[in-house]
Amino acid sequence: MSMWGTNRARRGAATVALAAALALTAAGCGSGDDGGSDSDAKSSGASEASGGGDSDAKGQGQQDADDEVPSEPIAEVKNKEGIVLRVLELKRDGGGFVTLNGELENTGTEDFLHIQDWSGREQGADKSSLMGATFVDSEGKKRYYALRDTEMRCLCTSGIASLDAGENLTIYIQFPAPPEETTEVEFQLPTFPPANLEISG
Repeated sequence: MSMWGTNRARRGAATVALAAALALTAAGCGSGDDGGSDSDAKSSGASEASGGGDSDAKGQGQQDADDEVPSEPIAEVKNKEGIVLRVLELKRDGGGFVTLNGELENTGTEDFLHIQDWSGREQGADKSSLMGATFVDSEGKKRYYALRDTEMRCLCTSGIASLDAGENLTIYIQFPAPPEETTEVEFQLPTFPPANLEISG
């Protein structure tokens, strides 16, 4: 399994950025569904903030070295190209956001090059990122999008050039937090079936 990414200083900077993001969070952003369910859900959460994520050629994860991520997935889904998405946790953090930690594994025999399929259809989306990820709070009837900075860079794993056959990539995605009473959501990354997740923390 890949080592968990960036250092504590960068994590702190992201937290400051997210605090600013949530102060500016729009009531809704875009009408694209990207294949997600519950099309009647209200949009919530494409945000602007200062700060953002640098990325390397294979994709940049983010996790504080002091934080322990569970090793057993809480959900696992597979797309038709043989890519397995394992969600290890969806954790409510301080500052009004939730962080999804997980991994992508190419269980096929060929390299996967269609990373842009995971970025969604939003204009200006980073085609090397997981920007297309969303989750739906069914009770609150709201759809939440991955957080962005002022330059529309996703606060998520980005810079993914490909996923080679047999490769396992650690990922993270940060979202605005739903209300405290919301403990379960339906998560979806384009090309994958939806997964019901419980929020921890």
